[in-house]
Amino acid sequence: MSVSTDLSSVTHRRMDPLMLLFLLIAGRTGADSVSKASDVSAWTGGSATLSCFYADRYKTHVKYWCKGLSWSSCTPIVSTDSPQEGKVSIRDYPDQRVFTVTINNLTAGDSDHYYCGVKINKHSESGTWIKLSVTDGVSTLDKVSVQRGGSVTIPCFYGDRYKSHVKYWCRGYDVRSCTPIVYTDSVQEDKVSVRDDPDQQVFTVTINNLTTGDSGSNSCGVKISGGSDAGASLYLSVAEGSPGLSVDKQEVTGVEGDSVTVQCRYTYDYGQRLWCKSVGSCAAVNSVSLDGRPVLIRDDRDNNVFSVTMRGLERKDTGWYWCDDRNQQIPVHITVSQRTTTTTSTDETIKLPAPGSTPTGANDKWQSLFLYVGLGSLVLLLIIIIITWKVWDKHKKKMVRSQDPGSTELTVNPDHEYAAVDRTGIIEGAPPDQASEEPGADVTYSSIVLSGPEQVSSRCSSHHPAVTPASDVVYSSVALKHRE
Repeated sequence: MSVSTDLSSVTHRRMDPLMLLFLLIAGRTGADSVSKASDVSAWTGGSATLSCFYADRYKTHVKYWCKGLSWSSCTPIVSTDSPQEGKVSIRDYPDQRVFTVTINNLTAGDSDHYYCGVKINKHSESGTWIKLSVTDGVSTLDKVSVQRGGSVTIPCFYGDRYKSHVKYWCRGYDVRSCTPIVYTDSVQEDKVSVRDDPDQQVFTVTINNLTTGDSGSNSCGVKISGGSDAGASLYLSVAEGSPGLSVDKQEVTGVEGDSVTVQCRYTYDYGQRLWCKSVGSCAAVNSVSLDGRPVLIRDDRDNNVFSVTMRGLERKDTGWYWCDDRNQQIPVHITVSQRTTTTTSTDETIKLPAPGSTPTGANDKWQSLFLYVGLGSLVLLLIIIIITWKVWDKHKKKMVRSQDPGSTELTVNPDHEYAAVDRTGIIEGAPPDQASEEPGADVTYSSIVLSGPEQVSSRCSSHHPAVTPASDVVYSSVALKHRE
């Protein structure tokens, strides 16, 4: 972090000249010891948090906060080694080398110069001044740089008492003499439009198709009947090439509990990069929070970009912020939406998707459906194949039996005697004097000797019905196969 070397921002009390010379030679003066983020503006009745940065060697030193432009009359209000007041509190972050001061319930009387101080020893101390402005009027940025041909939205903030008043945008430095371009209660133009948001106490001005002729002083105004209008001015710079400070987009959205990151791109190094909140405080690279909310700022000087990450988003983080390089600003609006939760209950409400959009989880449901249909089809195909094979196997066996009339099926009993003679002759169990009826003929002989009155199912040749035989009866059959 670069720090200004302007010794006018540093006060050393009751310091011996030789000691001062030593510190100057050693580079240990307050110029590189304590620095501020920026001057701060805040609303009446609100609060402001101011950041003061210090060198690593002051981590263990006592820090304090006092009011007044002159060090001789600057009486400490609060310090890190004393109890905190209800209206003003101070907190030290040694690891980040920064201490913050928070002032609550602001009034117009709180507008003043304040001093961030570090006690070096009982004879010397170091610090820098911060200006706090408390207003209930109108405020905006100081200088905005944009590229020719593009567009920009500028926020104008106002106090609670101006919620119902007409707002306008005019060309010129002073609302008492500037030329109004558009009002909130008039027809909006294509090039310049203004929109009021009373709930957030801000009205925004959007300018399209920017040209170099749009460069110059402009003012945010609030019309006051029977009195002088309230307003604040800024300088709009339209560049031919890359603007001095820019962002990828001015509208950023996030979800509760998540984080958002904004890339702030700068052209020139003015020594410090800041992230500021509407009419509040700013956070620098070493800051850990902005108005009590966690923020992380990283500076990439090789690519001239510093990134701002806001973590653990809450709905109250919605609002206007801006990148600041201490020379110009570029506003960014962050919208934090509520996180949607899925509940399983009988009263569950089904939200239909917008036309042309894909409902949440629809792809998973279709994938599951395709998987079940595919598995069912595969099982069905397997069943069909098994049935077909069974039918074909049974038919094949039937065909074999029909083509072999000489086959014989017997249902036998192990207590019976069986004998068979093939066509080549007669084997044991057949009559000894029985020979082939015709030489060369295919003859098959079979005989069954039953020893008891049991049933036998026999199918010889082409048919034989089941019979109930008599006791000790011999049954024989002869099948002839004639050759062609």
